[in-house]
Amino acid sequence: MMRDGMFRSCPILLPAAALFGAALAVASPSAAQQAAPCSSRPFPVYVTGSSAVKPFLAELAKVLSASTPPISVVYQGQGSCSGVAAFFEGAPLTGAGLSTWDTDTELFCDADPDGSPIDVAVSDVFATTCDAAFTTSSTISDFTGPIQPMTFVAPNASTQESISAEAAYFVYGFGQGSGVAPWVDERFIFQRNAGSGTQQMMAAAIRVPASRWLGAPTASSDDMRSSVAFSTEPERTIGVLGADVASESASLLKVLAYQHYDQRCGYYPDSDPLKRDKRNVRDGHYAIWGPLHFLTHVSINTGAPLSDGAALVIDYLTGRKQPPAGLDLIKLEAQHDVVPECAMRVRRTEEMGPLASFMPTRSCWCYFDAVAGGGADCAPCDSDADCPFEAPKCNFGYCEPQ
Repeated sequence: MMRDGMFRSCPILLPAAALFGAALAVASPSAAQQAAPCSSRPFPVYVTGSSAVKPFLAELAKVLSASTPPISVVYQGQGSCSGVAAFFEGAPLTGAGLSTWDTDTELFCDADPDGSPIDVAVSDVFATTCDAAFTTSSTISDFTGPIQPMTFVAPNASTQESISAEAAYFVYGFGQGSGVAPWVDERFIFQRNAGSGTQQMMAAAIRVPASRWLGAPTASSDDMRSSVAFSTEPERTIGVLGADVASESASLLKVLAYQHYDQRCGYYPDSDPLKRDKRNVRDGHYAIWGPLHFLTHVSINTGAPLSDGAALVIDYLTGRKQPPAGLDLIKLEAQHDVVPECAMRVRRTEEMGPLASFMPTRSCWCYFDAVAGGGADCAPCDSDADCPFEAPKCNFGYCEPQ
C-alpha cells in the first residue's frame, strides 16, 4: 500500500506534493608527476577534511602566500569524518598532489615520506557526530565557522518539488520497501556514505543513522551530482548534496523544499528557489544546516591554537579576525552558498539541535543580502553618524542593529 497524505506548502513555495513527497569532474595531478615536497613551502599549514572549505581556503591562501612572512596553506580533501578521524588518531597526511597556492594559482606538492602532520581538520558536522569518542578537551578545540545547508535534490526533469522528514525517513531507511512514491527503487535513491559530512548531518535530521541508509552509493559530491542529474529514471531519482554543489548545478537538478518534523509546511534554503539569499536558513525556517568546524590542538593554559599559522587561518575563516585587505570573505561565502555567522539570526550548539535566537557581535545582515544578489532593504552609510536609532551601527556600508 502506498503512503500518502497532504504536504502543506508555505506561500513562498512552489506547489508541493504529498506529505511524504509526491508521486563534473575536476582534473587532478597524476601521482606519477614529480612535485616539490610540501615541507619546502614557507611556513606550511596543513589542512584536511571537508571539501566545502576549499573555495574560501583557496582565496585566503593566495593572500597569505604574499604576506610577510609568507604562509603556505596546504590542503588535502578526504571527507569530513575521514579528516576528523585522521586528526584525532594522529594520522599524518600522505601521498602526492596536495593543494597549495601562490598569489593567483593552485599548485601541487607532495607530503613528506613519513607524512605531514595535520594542523587543522575541517568538518561539516560535529566531531562526535562522526564518532562519539572524538570529543574536544583542554588540548583540542572546535572553532565554528560559516553555516552550511544540506539539501535533498532531484533531476530537473522530475515533477517532485518537496519532501518531508517523515518521507525521507522511509525512503532512506526502508528503500524499495518505503511505500513512498515515486522513490521506491534503490537503484535511483542515491546516498553518499557514513564518512560523508553531508550524509551525517542529513541522517541526524531525518533520524536514520548514516551507516544504515539504503540506496545506491556515490563516491563524492561530483559523483552524486552526476548520478542524480543524468539518471535514466528522473521521476524516481533523489539524492543529497551540500547547498553549494546543488546551486552550482541548477541547470541540471533542483533542490527540494524540506518539511522538518513538527513543521506545518516545507521550505527551501532560500526565500525563493531562484534566489541564493539563504533567508530561510538564516532565520531558522529551513532546518538542515550546521556550522563548519575547525579542529586544532590548543594550549592547555590559554586555549589558543598551538600553531600560529593554524590560528591565523582559523581566525580569518571563522570571522574572529578581519580578513586581509582585498579579500571579501562575506561575498565569497555568499557566492558559495554558505552563511557567515554575522548574517545569522539563529544558532544551534549541537547537531540538528534546538534553535536559539542569535544576535551577532557585528551583524552583516544587510551586506550579506546585498552580495547574495537579493538586494539590501537597509540604509547605506559611511559611519555610525549616518544611521538611525533602531539600526545605529554602520557595518560593511549598511546601518545594522549591532
